[in-house]
Amino acid sequence: MTTLKQLYTLQEVDLDLDGVNGQIAEVERELEGRLSLDKIEESLEQARADLQQIQSSHRELQLETGSQRERSTSLEEQLYGGAVENPRDLEALQLEANNVRHTLEQMDVRLLEMSLQAEDARTRIAGLEQHLADTQSAWDTRQAELWQQLEQLSDRQEALNKDRNSLASCVEPVELTRYEGLRRSKGGQALARVVRGLCQACRMSLPSQHLQRVRNGRQTVLCNNCGRILLPG
Repeated sequence: MTTLKQLYTLQEVDLDLDGVNGQIAEVERELEGRLSLDKIEESLEQARADLQQIQSSHRELQLETGSQRERSTSLEEQLYGGAVENPRDLEALQLEANNVRHTLEQMDVRLLEMSLQAEDARTRIAGLEQHLADTQSAWDTRQAELWQQLEQLSDRQEALNKDRNSLASCVEPVELTRYEGLRRSKGGQALARVVRGLCQACRMSLPSQHLQRVRNGRQTVLCNNCGRILLPG
């Protein structure tokens, strides 16, 4: 015959096992996470792509600026070389030369802005690379700790499973089925002690007839509020 003490001992082991399983799940999630490293690597990749784009645009603008300087030099030579004497043609050349100089000024400003942007990007990349190295070092240390913790928890899990199987084998099948059903529906706690007339699971007061039956211990008594199996405190 299965006793309440047997079921309560089984529950204690099951609750310990629940806790260990939960800790194992947390450790495994952390080992698989790498969230901090992934975010830094993503930011670093984006910063490098931004720098590459700035440098590419800078090279293109330099080439275009070079062409405009050559054009400006050519216009200056035409204006002051004496080959063009017609006032209308000279006026047109002067207008075009002014436009080219203005364009060059804008290009020089843009080139300077790009140089500053590139410098900022390189600074950001250097900072991210250092941050990544520091975070990687910390993660390597943490990872070693997690693997050690997981090994210890797995040993504890194995020992508890052996205890659990041994205890469960001594419980009548009908009682074991009811116990496991209550554990599933009651958040892992199928049994509760009664202390000073209160169910220690739901903290509700029990009728006097329930209390008497619990004290007698001759039959299984369920809490009239939460439905758990009751046993004396």
